[in-house]
Amino acid sequence: MLRGTGSLKAAVLLAALAPVGFYAAIETPAVGQVEKKAPAPAAAAPASVIGTLDRALLEAMKSGQRLGYAGRYKRLSPVLDRVFNFPRIAQLTLGSNWGRLDPGQQKQFVTALRNYTIATYAGRFDAYAGERFAITGSRSLQPGTVGVFTTFTEKNGKIHRFDYLLQKQGNVWQVINVVADGVSDLSLKRAEYTDTLEKKGFGALLAHLQKQMDAYASGRKK
Repeated sequence: MLRGTGSLKAAVLLAALAPVGFYAAIETPAVGQVEKKAPAPAAAAPASVIGTLDRALLEAMKSGQRLGYAGRYKRLSPVLDRVFNFPRIAQLTLGSNWGRLDPGQQKQFVTALRNYTIATYAGRFDAYAGERFAITGSRSLQPGTVGVFTTFTEKNGKIHRFDYLLQKQGNVWQVINVVADGVSDLSLKRAEYTDTLEKKGFGALLAHLQKQMDAYASGRKK
């Protein structure tokens, strides 16, 4: 199990956001333009959002062999669509390159990233052998931004850490970054996808994602 202070975990979660206008995602009304509205329904707490994800993954694992890859993909899709903010993740992943895509390309990339994320979970969480998730804590990191810290324990006792960064969009908390055992998924994707996009072009980036999805679907990649 990785060890570290709460401040270190928070820094890792937030580090990938700073270069691409993180604070621009937090909407603040202009002076004199505050509109009075009826109270919105209470949003699910960030920890509850991650609890929903963990339960869905366990259910997919327990039914993994019966469902097969396609069945796990279908079962996890609506849950991940609620839990993850794919448009925001896509924008953060590409950074300054996001604005260089036309609206059609942006939509294509969001869809490809969404499908690849679901494929990753469906491919990796495919069987159950007594594994368990646990939420170990949560804390506010910035206005409108919360970190939720969890562990995943294998049957042999090995513990992995999954830390989630969530932002509130309207009245909904959604994940925009995952740090697995100290490694930021957003940072990894940004480095990989930006390199492909800049050197080989947008079509090559979509083909790269499709190739990885195909590998999950065929069982060649875990």
